[in-house]
Amino acid sequence: MKLGSYKSLFFVGVILIVWAIITQTTDWIQPIFIPSPSEIGKTVWEMRENLPLAILVSLGITLSGFGIGLLVGMAMGLAMAYSRNFLEMVGPILDFTRPVPVLALIPLFILWFGIGVLPQVFLVALGVSVIIGVETYESIKNMPLVYIRAASNLGADKKTIFRTVVVPYIVPYLIGAVRVAAAISWGLDVASEFMGAQVGLGYIMIVRQIYLDTAGILAIVVIYSTLALLFDQLIRKVEIRLTRWTERSKISFDNI
Repeated sequence: MKLGSYKSLFFVGVILIVWAIITQTTDWIQPIFIPSPSEIGKTVWEMRENLPLAILVSLGITLSGFGIGLLVGMAMGLAMAYSRNFLEMVGPILDFTRPVPVLALIPLFILWFGIGVLPQVFLVALGVSVIIGVETYESIKNMPLVYIRAASNLGADKKTIFRTVVVPYIVPYLIGAVRVAAAISWGLDVASEFMGAQVGLGYIMIVRQIYLDTAGILAIVVIYSTLALLFDQLIRKVEIRLTRWTERSKISFDNI
């Protein structure tokens, strides 16, 4: 384990100790606002029978929506860079819909698709595809022309240039957007499960909110955070494998 990991664990441990001391030995904060860590752990234990299915459903919605949004977003960004006609047709629509909060579309999704898993997946996919689509197009637009001209001078046609030059070039620049989209997809899953879900982590959160069970709500937040962290670590490992040919900056500003 790296030194930075030990520092992070130490910092988290200090926060938990201070949190436990304040909530369990003082009356500064009422449990309805911030319960103690032990109370949250007790609530997780009480929910243990319902959690596996809830986690599985939420994972399915989030990963399905993220996967669809990733593919659609990359395809849309590549198509806008490849074809000017496609850019003129889709670009204005994307510019119009990009500032619209995805959560504001929930009533329309319920009206169009009804209540169920399908609209929940679509909601996550929409939020992810907008982020990835814009970042893909911007990465290509900011690509140095020298690479494209060099490939063209060597006899490569447009399709070959896109496949062998453009796509490999933009992959390292898309990782940041992919990680952001992955984090946002978990929040979109929570919102999507507010659309009449009957199972899932978001549904459990709704039920706990009705009964003012703050410990239950925070327990679900911790579970979501853990899943998001593990997913982010997975993306980072995939990034290292996909971009091992790129130079990584090891610059440190500590001594400046």
